[in-house]
Amino acid sequence: MLLIIDNQSAFIKKFKRQYLSEQDFDYVFFDHNQPITLSAKAEIKGIILSGGRGNPFEPLNLTSNFVALINFDVPVLGMCLGHEILAIAYRGRIKRLSEYHSKKELVKITKPDDPIFSGLKKQEFLLVKRHTFHVSELPPSFESLATSDTCANEIIKHKEKPIYGFQSHPEVSGEDGMLMVKNFLKICKIID
Repeated sequence: MLLIIDNQSAFIKKFKRQYLSEQDFDYVFFDHNQPITLSAKAEIKGIILSGGRGNPFEPLNLTSNFVALINFDVPVLGMCLGHEILAIAYRGRIKRLSEYHSKKELVKITKPDDPIFSGLKKQEFLLVKRHTFHVSELPPSFESLATSDTCANEIIKHKEKPIYGFQSHPEVSGEDGMLMVKNFLKICKIID
């Protein structure tokens, strides 16, 4: 089962309607401020932390994101705010950009051999971005997999675990973005 924490993201709702609703695997959504109440029999195979407004330090109750990270030792994909939450949870730093960023941006892969890029035939691609903050300092246990003009740490990964952060929204970035999301679901062993 895929566990999704919705941090007030319109994009994750679109992803649910346009992709998840047509799949054969089980998934469960919890709002960012809702307790995670699962049956003891529920087998969580992966977690998605969605984008959303604000940042990990503002008075937005993001408790369920951290509860999910603490309680499940499974692959994680953080998108936008979820990416920033991962950085903070593992002792990285975020910083405000000089202005709000809302456009498609060219992302350049620096570590193309990572399984998240499997089947991607190019080193550069466009991803949809809407954010005010970025990961300015990687946590010690993470490495950068891709960069962009506005973010040196555009896509990050834990050095020892399948935990990924995207500053962008691959779930609404067309074929290339969806390929990476599907690669994440393969890493979770949710799809083949």
